[in-house]
Amino acid sequence: MTKTIFFFLAFTMMFVACEQKTTANVKYTLSDEQLSSLMFDLQLSEVAVSEVTGKARDTLSELFWLRLTEVYKLSKPELTKEIRKLETDPVKMKEVMDKVQVMSDSIR
Repeated sequence: MTKTIFFFLAFTMMFVACEQKTTANVKYTLSDEQLSSLMFDLQLSEVAVSEVTGKARDTLSELFWLRLTEVYKLSKPELTKEIRKLETDPVKMKEVMDKVQVMSDSIR
């Protein structure tokens, strides 16, 4: 009985310790809602750009980035930095991508 309690407590402590390590303490410039919208916009732009070839593809990509900088009021490097921070934060990434999924489902 003592061994069972010991293993249960050890497993619980290990689980809690592992769970705490996966949450990153990252500060974002954009709100959660803005991050979700940004990721949605990026997915949409990637789909649109993938349908075009040559110089038109580069031009369309530049236009999308120009629009993103206007909407989110951050430069392209700042937006890229926000995306990179999100990539290092799996908990926040899941929350954001869950919201993106809801947005995607709502336009079908």
